[in-house]
Amino acid sequence: MLLKLMTALVLMAAPAQAAEPPALQGLATLVDEHVVATMAEDKIPGVAVTVVADGERVLHKGYGWADAERRVPVDPESTRFLIGSETKLFTAQAALQLVHKGKLDLDADVNTYLKSFKVEGPPVTLRHLLTHTAGFDEDYVVGSGADVLPLDEALAAHQPARTRPPGTGVSYSNYGVALAGYVVQTVSGMAFEDYVKRHVFEPLGMNDSVIACGGLRGTKAYVMDGTATQVNCADFAASGAGPASTATDMGVYLQAQLSRDARLGAGIAAEMQRRQYSEHPQLAGMGFMWEERPYKGHRMLFKGGDMPGMHSYMFLLPEQGVGVHVISNGDGTGRHGLDGFALVEKIIDRYLPESAPPKVTALTGASSRAYEGWYQSSGVSRGSLLKVQALTDTPVHVVAAADGSVVTTGLGGGQKRWIQFEPGVFQQEGGWSRIAFPEPGQLALSGQTIVFDRIGWLEHSWLHLGLLAWAALVSMIAVIGYPVALAVRRGRGSAMRGPWGWRLAAWLGGVAVTVFVVGFGSLLADQGRALPLVLQGAPQLMALLVLATLTVPLAVALLAGAVLAWWRRWWRPWARVGYTLVTTGLVAFGVVAVLYNIVGLPYT
Repeated sequence: MLLKLMTALVLMAAPAQAAEPPALQGLATLVDEHVVATMAEDKIPGVAVTVVADGERVLHKGYGWADAERRVPVDPESTRFLIGSETKLFTAQAALQLVHKGKLDLDADVNTYLKSFKVEGPPVTLRHLLTHTAGFDEDYVVGSGADVLPLDEALAAHQPARTRPPGTGVSYSNYGVALAGYVVQTVSGMAFEDYVKRHVFEPLGMNDSVIACGGLRGTKAYVMDGTATQVNCADFAASGAGPASTATDMGVYLQAQLSRDARLGAGIAAEMQRRQYSEHPQLAGMGFMWEERPYKGHRMLFKGGDMPGMHSYMFLLPEQGVGVHVISNGDGTGRHGLDGFALVEKIIDRYLPESAPPKVTALTGASSRAYEGWYQSSGVSRGSLLKVQALTDTPVHVVAAADGSVVTTGLGGGQKRWIQFEPGVFQQEGGWSRIAFPEPGQLALSGQTIVFDRIGWLEHSWLHLGLLAWAALVSMIAVIGYPVALAVRRGRGSAMRGPWGWRLAAWLGGVAVTVFVVGFGSLLADQGRALPLVLQGAPQLMALLVLATLTVPLAVALLAGAVLAWWRRWWRPWARVGYTLVTTGLVAFGVVAVLYNIVGLPYT
């Protein structure tokens, strides 16, 4: 029934468009079948798809509902979606316009242009900011969506730590691109949203696009469980937290990038699309905000955007003159809306010539032992609450083989074997993908906005999950066991020996850990629901964080109590053993809470 309804909506919401070029015959059928089936399977309320080829818009359709409750269909001409990080393309374009006018220098310290605050640490340039190589920690701020600050105030108040020297590795940074937007604002003398409206949107006729918060109109965003979320804005609009647009306007931008339209600024589209940074010459890299994502030998550029309940994908195939834009207003069961990669890869497989992966020759006598180990994504925050994502992200494991190749686990699936064809550079056996180890302890994957840093066993999430599991186990036993033991004693009429306050403290600690693990674990299990709570600084989240914070000093006190219990022999041996086990559980919890930034104000 749902599939039939989706099909009816396709016919209802399909605006006029150019005829399919002969080379793309059957495109509409392919897209319709894929989108309708995927929406039904993944439970995605609404989608809009635009395909551009040879300078013409050859497909432009809306599917499903912009508002599922009121049964308002998606109209690609008028339905606004949150575009998230696709906004970063506008920020890069705006900055380059000022570079071309001689008002900005790509390689000057950005502190040259800042007025109300300065960036701490080694000098950062606009080039670093526009290629995600400034070295900032990825730091979302709890509550940043509840009280949105002006751009300069938000940047000054929430400057993240630096995790690597500038220019030494890609690490996706919302803060860095927002900082580039503020540079545009200070140098142009115009508010960032006003500059983008006048110099990015208006020249292209993108009259239904807004940077400022509150422009979503009636479209609803649906998180993974199918409920609508009201979180549609946060700090750092220049990075994408709030801007909205229609599929039509984004299709116009897609066409302008493909044709390298001079209205973007003379030569700017080519500059944005040209490779500006790569971890190694043999790997795909970054343009100015465009990410190189090659597929089966075809150079493909990508920029996506994510907000709670809304997800967008923009693709360029510059050599073929083809562009695809996909946007949806639901997380779906896959948490990222309708997967644009699956659709564009299906289009490429159908219409573009097939080729075989390049042949490489294994280095004779090469060793790969120096590359062995566990590697963690640079996209995992180090200094904020969102470091907890590392608990559910298994690190990449690299194992050396005797012939100089390596075997990895955790890079896009199960085990993969990689052939070393240059020192430190590998190609997937029988595939297209490449990885490299550009410097000791660093793993780079072609076409990614992250690198992977080697970690020791003490930093491994499995160890920390083990500590957390132990804490949860003994805490739950304590929550049940102490009241049962007390009831048994009272039933027998026997008095409790030793100080009872320490046992009460152990029981309260067990209750605190149990409540936190159950409550916080439910958030981690549904990250689509968790992100709005983080951005809003929701009371239930803050209560859990305060509870975790109080548990840490309690664990220290219980540890002192355990020492006293054995020294002074307060209770019978079995009671001391039980108390000590509960104490070890609370200490284990405290260690994990501190490591993952769960404790201590201001909970960022």
